[in-house]
Amino acid sequence: MTLEALRAQLDEVDRAILEKLAERLQLVDEVKRAKHASGKPAFDRAREREVMEAAEARAADLDVPAPLVRTVFSALLEASHTRQEASSLETRRLLLVGGRGRMGRLLADQFTRRGHAIDVLEKDDAVERSRIEAADIVVIAVPMTDAARVTAELAPLVREDALLCDINSLKREVCSELRACRGEALGTHPMFGPTVGSLRRQKIVVCRVKPGPMSQWLEAELGRMGAELVESDPDTHDRMMAVVQVLTHFGILVMGQALAKSGVPLAETLRYMSPIYRLEVSIVGRLFSQAPELYREILMTNPAGAAYRELFVSEARELAAMIARGDGDAFVARFREASAFFAEFSREAMTLSDQIIDTVMSRP
Repeated sequence: MTLEALRAQLDEVDRAILEKLAERLQLVDEVKRAKHASGKPAFDRAREREVMEAAEARAADLDVPAPLVRTVFSALLEASHTRQEASSLETRRLLLVGGRGRMGRLLADQFTRRGHAIDVLEKDDAVERSRIEAADIVVIAVPMTDAARVTAELAPLVREDALLCDINSLKREVCSELRACRGEALGTHPMFGPTVGSLRRQKIVVCRVKPGPMSQWLEAELGRMGAELVESDPDTHDRMMAVVQVLTHFGILVMGQALAKSGVPLAETLRYMSPIYRLEVSIVGRLFSQAPELYREILMTNPAGAAYRELFVSEARELAAMIARGDGDAFVARFREASAFFAEFSREAMTLSDQIIDTVMSRP
């Protein structure tokens, strides 16, 4: 067959692909309408994982390269999500207290894009009752050390039909202050930083202190923006943060400080890097490129964090002693004990880390 004939066949396949893409987008529109009618959020992590895994399995049967499949279906899922992101039918007035901070600016940008009116109150501004009463939703986005105090100051000023909420990384103390609000109250904790481009696929923990129509609207709006909401109570949230934040960041800090004191220049180590080392150093470097005050607050203000820091130190000492005495059997037994803990997550861990490593190593 000639080159021209082969190219003609490729053109025909490309046209068929485009027609199927158009058909898929029409189906996505139907899904959007069905979700909207049933009140379901636009984002469904389990469904997206199911679609991706089915595509990868089918691709293996067809001898299609897995990286190509992940790239194509990631783009398809992203396009579906964009298509399903319903525009806001009701606009609200939000007052962001601390709205010029990094998280405040992110929230202002995301809600402005959806047509909501944003007002910002900073620490040097006069607290005008009229501005607070004008807001449908008042969001406390101040540093952790100030969150409970500012919440207590503003709680009596919020309208009875309005909502007071916060984005603090700890919930017990601030939620206690939220209960004094005249109106509705909702504790929230975005499980992401201010560098994200959107709320799609991002988790937000919600503690329903004094729920009502306005808090229900906000939760629905966050769902329409693509966020995945995780309901919790303040005590459970803070205990989970002792693991998710305190234990994790403590380990990264120790790793970074050990590298800094190793006497070996970082640039020299990168000449010998493995994929895992480059990934680990990227995570460590990311933390140390940010403000130390943030991690000071995370590590020093969570009452449940002390036990997990002590556990980390204890495990490090025991592992070091085990290796120093050459106790291989004990090492294998301890390794298998930890492997059993990760057993149900191991497949996802390998798949996800392989994808991350491919991305990391694709950079020059």
